[in-house]
Formats: sequence, C-alpha cells, structure tokens
Amino acid sequence: MKKLVEQISLWQLYIIIICFQIGSAALVGIGNDAKQDAWIAVIIAALLGIGIILFFIYFLSKLPEKNLFEIFVFCFGKWAGKFITFLYVIYFFYIAARILRDFCELLVSSIFEYTPIEAIAITMMFIVIYMLQHGLEVLGRTSEIFFPYVITFIVTIGIAIFLSGGIEFKNLQPVLAEGLGPIFKAVFPELLTFPFGEVIAFTLIIPYVGKVKKVGKVGAAAVATSGFLLTYGSLVQIATLGATLKERANFPLLSASREISLLNFIERVDLVIVFFVMFGIIVKVTVFFYGGLKGLELITNKPYRTMTFSMGTIIAFLAVIISDNFVEHIEEGLIFVPFYLHLPFQFIIPLLVLPILLWKTRKKQQKKETSL
Repeated sequence: MKKLVEQISLWQLYIIIICFQIGSAALVGIGNDAKQDAWIAVIIAALLGIGIILFFIYFLSKLPEKNLFEIFVFCFGKWAGKFITFLYVIYFFYIAARILRDFCELLVSSIFEYTPIEAIAITMMFIVIYMLQHGLEVLGRTSEIFFPYVITFIVTIGIAIFLSGGIEFKNLQPVLAEGLGPIFKAVFPELLTFPFGEVIAFTLIIPYVGKVKKVGKVGAAAVATSGFLLTYGSLVQIATLGATLKERANFPLLSASREISLLNFIERVDLVIVFFVMFGIIVKVTVFFYGGLKGLELITNKPYRTMTFSMGTIIAFLAVIISDNFVEHIEEGLIFVPFYLHLPFQFIIPLLVLPILLWKTRKKQQKKETSL
C-alpha cells in the first residue's frame, strides 16, 4: 500500500474547495449571458457542479490512494500515461498563470496604480511557493484561519450595500424575460467549466484526505456552499449595478461595494474586497500549481518541492506575458479557454478514460480473486 506523506482533514478540504471556487469567480463576475437571471444560471451550474465533483470522486475511488496522473499511467502504461500527464501539467500551469493575472489586474486598476504588474505577480508567487514548500498541510491550516473572515466579509458587504440604499430589487426583474435560452447559454460552457469544472484539480488532493469514505459528502457540501455564496454575490451585484452595468464592469463586486456609505464614516471598502479575493486567488493558484507540480513529480521521479521555485518563477513570468491588456485577457478567457482547454481537460479526457479504468480495475480484481 502506498504511504501518504501529506494529509489534510475533511474540514480543511471543505474550506479549500469553497475558497477555490469563490476565488476569481467572485472577482470577475459570472453568468453575464443570462443578464438579470445570472443568479438562476449560477444555481443550475452549482447543482451540476455537485454532480461533477461526485464524478471525480467516483473516478478516484476505482483506485484508492492514487491520484489522477497515477490513474493515467495505470490505464495507458508508463509512456502514454506520462504524456497525458504532461499535457495536464501545461494546462494546470497555464490556468494558474491566468488566475494570477486576474488578481494582478485588480490590484493595478484599483489600489496600486503605479506599481509594475511584474512586482505583484512575483510577490504573490513567493507566497504560493513558500506555502507549498512546507507541504499541503500548510494550505489546509492557513485556510482554516482565514475562512471565517472571508465568509464574514462576503455576507457583510451585501448587508452594508443594502443598508446604504444601494440595492434596487427592481434590477432583478423581469425574471426569465427571454426564457431559458440565455440561462443555458450562460451555464454551458462558461459556468460549467468556470468555476465548477475546475474542481478537477482536486483529483490531485483528494487522495491525501483523511477519512476518504466521507469525501463525497464533504465535496458535495462544499460545492453547494460555494454555489450559494456565488448566487448571493450575483444577486447583490445585479441588484446594485443592474445587469448592463454588471456586464460592462471589469470587477463588478468591487464596483458594487463602492455604493457602501454608512454613518458618513464607512466608505471605500476596496481593501476588504481585495483581502478576501486575495485569499481566494492564493488558494486557487496554489491548488492548480500543486496539481502541475505533482504531474512533474510523476514524470521526473523527483519530489515536487524541489521544483516549486523554478516553476513558480515561470508561472509569474507567464502571468505577465499571457496577454497585452485586460480586455485581451478577458476575451481569451471567455472564448478560447472554455472550449479548447476546459472542456477537453475537465470532461472529455476523464470520460474517455473512465471505461478503460473500469475495465482494467475489474480485470485486476478478477485476477486477484483467481490467485486466491
């Protein structure tokens, strides 16, 4: 039996999944194709997201204690398995760089207007590198510390906007004005792949969770919770800004929070937004970066900790050069990434591998029973 060096608790897994899914989704806004019905699209996508994470957990359960990349090797052999793993390494590193760029754009446009984007990318990656250098457990413990603050800030921002008179519930009407078409367009492929399909990165973490039998319930609960929080955030953004302004805003949550004005004292809470978004981004970059490093560990047979610094510098560099400006960055994320990267790596490849996995595990079990 494989000895697991690292381990996180079920509670830590629950927290990490929530922070992971809220991360950049809360930052850039989601479901814009559905306009004022975006919150309905988020609910539908969250329900599908529960099925997605249960599918990945079932996938892993066929070979307990093996991660996604080790399953590829089991199904296709050493060389073909490592080749597919290498493709996923590129995918995970690329998505990590995109997420990092999201946060860099937020800081440059809202707070550090005169700070080079390179400095922000390098600083953030140093945090991620330091965390992974000390192991997956550090990510779990750090998440436990900051999670209450993140949840408190998310809920409080909506309440503060309401008390400030910034929320107009008429912005949520009419409901289903154009039918279900725009909602399904928002769900597929955008919401299905971002953020809910991105839980494929947890196929590299779940094998290191204690009490594996309860992972399914915890994973489903985490996706349901994050879906509720994203729905809440979407409702607040639409009710505050209106569907049109929400779609035009680069960072709708930040724009909505600027409506807060309480007691002529509590205003400009940009730093609060940046704080909880920053932690969600750190978690998301760390999870994708960890997934890529585990792939390199399998390919090179070297501990992933020996590659954190070198690969981290590449991620920071890629985040800077990945696009010339924010508009190009967003267009690439809405058009190219969902169809040509997310769908193949999140759904098509795992679905193609599953029949082979079931056949080989059944064959292995029959062989074991025959030998007994």
